[in-house]
Amino acid sequence: MNIDYHMHTTLSDGHNTHEEMVLTAIEKGFDEIGFSDHFCIKQPCKWAVGAASIGLLEEKISEMRAKYGDQINILFGIEVDYFADKQEEIRESLQPFNFDYVLGSVHFLDDWNYDTDKSRYEEFSNDFLYEWYFRELQNAAKSGLFDIMAHPDLIKKFRIWPETSKKQLFEETARIFAESGVAFEINTSGNDRPCGEFFPGNELLEAFCKAGVPVTIGSDSHAKEQIGRHFGEARTILKQIGYNNITRFRIRERTIVTI
Repeated sequence: MNIDYHMHTTLSDGHNTHEEMVLTAIEKGFDEIGFSDHFCIKQPCKWAVGAASIGLLEEKISEMRAKYGDQINILFGIEVDYFADKQEEIRESLQPFNFDYVLGSVHFLDDWNYDTDKSRYEEFSNDFLYEWYFRELQNAAKSGLFDIMAHPDLIKKFRIWPETSKKQLFEETARIFAESGVAFEINTSGNDRPCGEFFPGNELLEAFCKAGVPVTIGSDSHAKEQIGRHFGEARTILKQIGYNNITRFRIRERTIVTI
């Protein structure tokens, strides 16, 4: 089954409409897609919607299902920025909606959006950044807010490589994911970022597999041409690591399909 669970539209920071993305996914032979536009509780945030606009995301999914639901399964997801001090506010904002899945992301360390703002990297050692980022990621997994943890080693995006072994940190993170009941995604956009490899890299991917953490797959596409990018390579890597199944979601319940 061909699925892509990480897609953005013009309602957040994507370049194409829902309909353009759906039509391209159908053309590319996808069986199931999920939209995951950005939601950030801290506003203004130019690349994410606020709580008042989540209803509009749901309306667009309903519209697409009505038009194309006989050709492709269209899921209602959302990508949510995690802030440790805003957990209850995030939970209350999400509660009214019938999501198929909720992606959790750590794009911020305190108020620093390290994902786009490169100005502060030289203030810290790479090892410190890894410890800081992965503690936030672990707390996000434990929060109970999320079904899937997005791009789980995003801190490496700008070729921020650890200075010492992070095997223990990766294994601890995998254990916490397993205990918290979250899945993670293999996010294929990493191949097109400065780091030049998937999120997560193979060492963290191996730790997740050993701990039995379920995996989904997402292109993190912000344009219709990116839907399903590098998926053949991703499936090969997953099989080599030891994964035989991809996890699907529907109304926040998990099922599996063979890779």
